[in-house]
Amino acid sequence: MRLKSLPYTFKRYGNYYIQIRLSNGRSYKKSLSTDSYREASALMISIIPHIPFIKSLSIPIPIFEKFLSDLIASERRVARNPLLPQQKMIVPSELVEPQPPAEPEKVLTLSDAWAMYKDEKGRNWTKSISMANERYIEVLLAVLGEKTDVTAITKQDIKQVMEVVENLPKRVVQPYRSMSIQQLIACDDVPPDDLVGVEAIHKHLKLYKSLFKTFLTDSNDILPKSPTDGVVAASSKARFGAYSSAEMKKFIEWALKQPDGWLKWITLLLAYTGARRSEIAKLEKSQIKYDEDSQRYYFLIPEGGQGKTENATRQVAIHPKLIEWGFMEYVDRRWKERIFSEVAGTNITKIGKVLANVRDELGIPYLDDYGQRRLVHSFRHTMISTCLSGWVDNLAHLQQVVGHEKSGAGITQRYLHTFPLNLVCYVIDGLCWA
Repeated sequence: MRLKSLPYTFKRYGNYYIQIRLSNGRSYKKSLSTDSYREASALMISIIPHIPFIKSLSIPIPIFEKFLSDLIASERRVARNPLLPQQKMIVPSELVEPQPPAEPEKVLTLSDAWAMYKDEKGRNWTKSISMANERYIEVLLAVLGEKTDVTAITKQDIKQVMEVVENLPKRVVQPYRSMSIQQLIACDDVPPDDLVGVEAIHKHLKLYKSLFKTFLTDSNDILPKSPTDGVVAASSKARFGAYSSAEMKKFIEWALKQPDGWLKWITLLLAYTGARRSEIAKLEKSQIKYDEDSQRYYFLIPEGGQGKTENATRQVAIHPKLIEWGFMEYVDRRWKERIFSEVAGTNITKIGKVLANVRDELGIPYLDDYGQRRLVHSFRHTMISTCLSGWVDNLAHLQQVVGHEKSGAGITQRYLHTFPLNLVCYVIDGLCWA
């Protein structure tokens, strides 16, 4: 009889390992020191209640390491003498000094696996094929990390990589031609005609399947199962979808339960501003200002790159809910000028990856009922569509708040200047997700 798989575990060389994806994007992995399903199952029964706290890093890793080591030792004693009562393990509440780090375990990294693959498979590649494959693998390395252990990569990881691939702009047209892979991944508002084609999407996945399935699993037995199994490539031309009010409420409720860090506040800002991911990630303290006329705090968002026009420069009122929940206090506690320095610059891709994990954990589908994709940019789509279907009658007001070119003004366009903040605050204030 085939044993059921244990959640949060995998097997390597016959032994069970625990694997937990942390809120900082890293993966915690440790051997359970047993090849017995019964022993591993007994250990996981005691471990699983603590996993949410490990994921959020509420329990420091050194504390959990000590707990896990004691738990394994206790399980071994019981296995040797079943008549002994099993000691109840308690995670200590006080912080302890971490022990000196152990010698790191040697792992096969993603970049090493790619080098091995090229050494074996790339001998007969033409120059054009080699360049194309390097472009395809560049996305995988950027999203998952070059130093990631290939045995820790999951099907969910590959799905998230493919979500990124489906939303990449074509590299052969400006302004994308001269961008780095991190800049390409961070692009928002990419017109559908500028997205990569269906054929290119399938070529990305074909290479990933060749690397993981054919090379690492079938040929070299490095992986027991390929993380690409069951992953399919979707069409690139589907529009961005929006979240429903109920789905937005799930995001907000989740965010309000998170520690007071970048993930909590970026999620809330995406929901309550309609701003682009890159605009939020780059926010600096000096961009938060106070308007005497409206007596409101607001963000001054400057003109950005990626083909943005002067319309991208705008004032965005800070929603009263964000003030109520303590955003200004959070900003005051930040010692750096850049509010979200953890995910600014080349690290901006982490926002999409982590929020895709959150979306899946909340049971929100990647595709809506119309086959439209829901990603980070969908927060902006949701805000705009909700405003238009609700309380905003003046399109120019909404266009100013979200940084779109004002349209429909005819010959008056040349005389149409920026509306004062007190006239457009209502666009933001009408958002009600909680």
